[in-house]
Amino acid sequence: MAASAPAALYARLIRWAFARFYQEFAWTYDTVAALASAGRWRNWTLTALEFARGATLEVGCGTGHVQLALARRHVGFFAGLDRSPQMLRLTRRRLKQAGFRAPLVRADARALPFVSESFDAIIATFPSDYIVAEATVAEIRRVLRPGGTVAIALWARFADDSPYARLLDVAYRATLQRSPRPVTSVTSAALHRFGERFERAGIDVSFREVATPDGAVQYVLGKRRMLR
Repeated sequence: MAASAPAALYARLIRWAFARFYQEFAWTYDTVAALASAGRWRNWTLTALEFARGATLEVGCGTGHVQLALARRHVGFFAGLDRSPQMLRLTRRRLKQAGFRAPLVRADARALPFVSESFDAIIATFPSDYIVAEATVAEIRRVLRPGGTVAIALWARFADDSPYARLLDVAYRATLQRSPRPVTSVTSAALHRFGERFERAGIDVSFREVATPDGAVQYVLGKRRMLR
């Protein structure tokens, strides 16, 4: 127990720091994300557009890159949700500067403020641990229509093992995150453990890697089972 106490304290400190990053320091998010991905972050998140269809909800819309892309390309209703007012402010500004408006909702993913069976698709890009909370999984299932899909981008990887990728590997590990260095493997066991909660909630799960020009993004895909 004594040996694990410092590690637990460090993990709490990291979570606290990330909470500040998503709130008071949200204005730095795009810059930090670009540095942490060697400039690939926007392209990584935009892979989620492949799974947007019909009425689409983005959970954890962040600074609004996907919301803007949805406004430009998507036909049908879409909405963005985030619990951070600072992130929503940045998203709203991004959309307004481009001449768009979108329904943006401040809420917790564990209590989605939508009626049941509202959406054909739910997307999320690189969310934190809240995405696998039992309450979140239950809410995702509730607001999905039968046959609807959920697509969650979990990890990304670089195509090559550059010196910068190796440098980032150290930073990711220090902040308890999965590194995008290509030699860092994502075990099938880890993915299946992730998917188990969705399976138990009545969402059939599969896994897919979406290629990008400079790497790939690993998705967990779910489909709400049809009513019998």
